[in-house]
Amino acid sequence: MATEIYDAAIVGAGPAGASLAIRLARAGQRVVLVDRETFPRDKPCAEYLSPAAEPLLRDLGVLEAVMATQPALLRGFRLYAPNGQSFQGDFAASRDAAGHAYFESGLAIPRARLDVLLVQAARAVGADVREGWRVGEIAHEDAGVRRIVPTSGDTDIRARLVIGADGRHSLVARRLGLRVAGKLRKIALVAHARGIDGLTEYGEIHVAGRRYVGLAPLESPGPDALCNVAMVVDEARDGRALAGHPQDFLLQALESFPRIHGRCSRITIVRRTLTTSGLHVGARHFSADGVLLVGDATGYYDPFTGEGIYHALRTAELAAPVALDALARDDLSAANLAHYDHACHRAFRGKRLIEMLIQQAVGMPLLANHIVGVMRRHQQMGHTIIAVTGDFLPVSAVLNPGYVARMIY
Repeated sequence: MATEIYDAAIVGAGPAGASLAIRLARAGQRVVLVDRETFPRDKPCAEYLSPAAEPLLRDLGVLEAVMATQPALLRGFRLYAPNGQSFQGDFAASRDAAGHAYFESGLAIPRARLDVLLVQAARAVGADVREGWRVGEIAHEDAGVRRIVPTSGDTDIRARLVIGADGRHSLVARRLGLRVAGKLRKIALVAHARGIDGLTEYGEIHVAGRRYVGLAPLESPGPDALCNVAMVVDEARDGRALAGHPQDFLLQALESFPRIHGRCSRITIVRRTLTTSGLHVGARHFSADGVLLVGDATGYYDPFTGEGIYHALRTAELAAPVALDALARDDLSAANLAHYDHACHRAFRGKRLIEMLIQQAVGMPLLANHIVGVMRRHQQMGHTIIAVTGDFLPVSAVLNPGYVARMIY
């Protein structure tokens, strides 16, 4: 069977894979981007882009196209504790030394729109995009080349560098022995709905009963604005109840949150409720001989902070210079590609710690009530944590003795 030879073969055409394809193809590399799905397609995702994603989209050349779809502009978030108390964090409240806001808003846009724009941009700069292309096996050949064999009769692909951008359950990571199962057992349910009362220009996160739900308006606020509803539940507690009836479960569970109760009398689900489990996964390494992992394939802890799309775009940005240098040097060894691992650890280590601390609070109602109460009394602390989870203030802004002391006392 005839084969084609590429510099890089990227498996998975979501934000991580498509944006890396753009960066590599723009630099003159021969790139093939494959995905088992055809676009547009829906994904179980909160569909929120933190403010720091904006410059990454601009650098990719797609920000103008994204804004032309009229995404919702979220000015910040309101977080609701199990006892119903809340605090509001505004993105624009965090300012530089000159007093200028770092960012005014984040974006909310359906993945069915965003992913298509990124895939189209990858095609436009010369990437060979193949939709409906399923990976069967990945074999190592002589001279460092890897062969990717499809499950159907499509032509095999040969590439010097293989990049796994195929999500939490990455086939690339599993086939190459890089995937590590996590300990958290969570299930996410995601729907598009209309008719939720009281939506504003702020996203909402509600915590109660070891569950949490995020509401992210996908349109300008109004009586029937489209809203992303993303709920995360404990598999041991709720897995049996939602099995086979995720939409019914979602609608009933919404009423268990004190500050959502009574706001959904007119709710209409306009896109079937999607579910996904196994949210907590890890990776032994983000690279190996001739291989890189980007996006959720590098690991995923918990979606509370809503930084999944930003993380995808950022890992692609970090991977690009390492990949280009390795291809130019013809040194695709694990030792050389490990520079990418180091860059990722520097970029995300602190955020992972924040995610773990937040997860502890979700499972401890008294702690969650206390934290929200402190944020409510000290408004700037709320603005700061929202800016940290919005990816434009460093984790050190909250993981410091002064901030922690005020949180405790």
